[in-house]
Amino acid sequence: MEIGRIIRLVAAPVVLAVLALGAWRSAENSDFEAVSGTRVEYNAVLDSPMLSARRIPQTLQAPVSDDILATTLSTTIDRYPDQSCLTVRSGDRLLAPSSTIPGGLIPASNQKLVTTFAALEVLGPEFRFTTTVQTAASVDGGVLNGDLYLVGGGDPFLTTDAWQSQYEQVEARSRTRLEDLADSVAAALAAEGVTEIDGAVVGDESFLDSQRFGPWRNGLVTQNQSGPLSALTVNEGFVDWPETYLGTPRPRSQTDDPPRYAAEQLTELLRARGLIVNGPAAAGVTPAGARVLAEVESPDLVATVTHVNAYSSNLGAELLLKRIGREVSGEGSTAAGAQAVRGVLGDLGVPLNDVVINDGSGLAESNRVTCEMLAELLTIAGTESPLADSLAVAGERGTLRERFKETPIAGHVQAKTGSLSGVRALSGFAESSVDEDALTFSYIINDPELAGDVEIQAQEPLLLSLIRYPEGPTIDELSPRPARPQ
Repeated sequence: MEIGRIIRLVAAPVVLAVLALGAWRSAENSDFEAVSGTRVEYNAVLDSPMLSARRIPQTLQAPVSDDILATTLSTTIDRYPDQSCLTVRSGDRLLAPSSTIPGGLIPASNQKLVTTFAALEVLGPEFRFTTTVQTAASVDGGVLNGDLYLVGGGDPFLTTDAWQSQYEQVEARSRTRLEDLADSVAAALAAEGVTEIDGAVVGDESFLDSQRFGPWRNGLVTQNQSGPLSALTVNEGFVDWPETYLGTPRPRSQTDDPPRYAAEQLTELLRARGLIVNGPAAAGVTPAGARVLAEVESPDLVATVTHVNAYSSNLGAELLLKRIGREVSGEGSTAAGAQAVRGVLGDLGVPLNDVVINDGSGLAESNRVTCEMLAELLTIAGTESPLADSLAVAGERGTLRERFKETPIAGHVQAKTGSLSGVRALSGFAESSVDEDALTFSYIINDPELAGDVEIQAQEPLLLSLIRYPEGPTIDELSPRPARPQ
């Protein structure tokens, strides 16, 4: 037993020694190349030492960056009047929670974000408005024995070249040329040998209701903040305007009969193309059994939404709201559209507490929203969405074109502006100038004593703090604290 125990104790070391000896002899007889003994010098120099605080991971920077921004936003919020809110989000992280204002706040044109978001959800980005010309008349000897019907489909930007020529800034303005429809009508009639219309062009607006304006103060109507609403609208419902847009819609004249005015415009264009039109333009309803002679489609809905948001088109937003109502319930009215929009937002989980939707444009001072709701809506859409791309761009496009020029903000903020008496609002996305991140933000101020120009100037420090996020913490903030005396 003793001898066996001794063998077991020495067996393992002996075996290992034998294996090591065999490996050494094998290496001596191998064909490996000799390893160079020359020392390799590495001259690369790190910008920062490996253990420098400058190499702090992003996950550790974030809390400090958030604290820096939170301090700035807290100062901003403290400056606002009581009836105001501010929400800032980085994805799902809430960086500046807004205080709850019982009853919500008047959003002014930030209401258009609600309308256009819902329009994209309900109708889809590829949706196009269609305007048709129809007839139930027969053709005899080159004469159309009856009327042509110009049938509106709710296109807010069906315009003539004369209307478009007033604008210097046309980028992102959607339009459907009435001249293109006239060309198609003339070609279709020529194919049937028609040179004369023994009737009239009749405008049909029956696709939507005929309520001309929303629940607005009369002063907003007389200021031409919107032309009269109709499913058949040409030149946004205005019959004359200055040759050059003066930055305000006030020096314009509204039509008192949008469908008849649209029919007049098409009549003139057909006559200019050599057709004889005997009857005076009128408004009416297309008879059953009429055939489509020609049609024209608008650009896609993304283009329409971009026009509405970038240039804050009130008429465009209102007709979108009615079109949503028509799509969801079959009723093309403001009330039906508002109800449909609430349903869309509710289904997506957008918070609707204290939210009141009474129009599509924000001209109604009875509308109410919260910053939380607008920020949530924008977050759902995302920074790469058609909604984001539709917004005005600081220093470059739309209602923000003249703001923040020659500042770091230019080109880094996409937002929807909002302005009514005593109301200022701005909601959108702030692209970081130091990182790939973007923040979602919404702020609204309601104050009867609000000095509008002063408040617009005060937006600059807020936006600067957003585009500089996430600012890297200072070395002092990241370096170890000095040892405390014992």
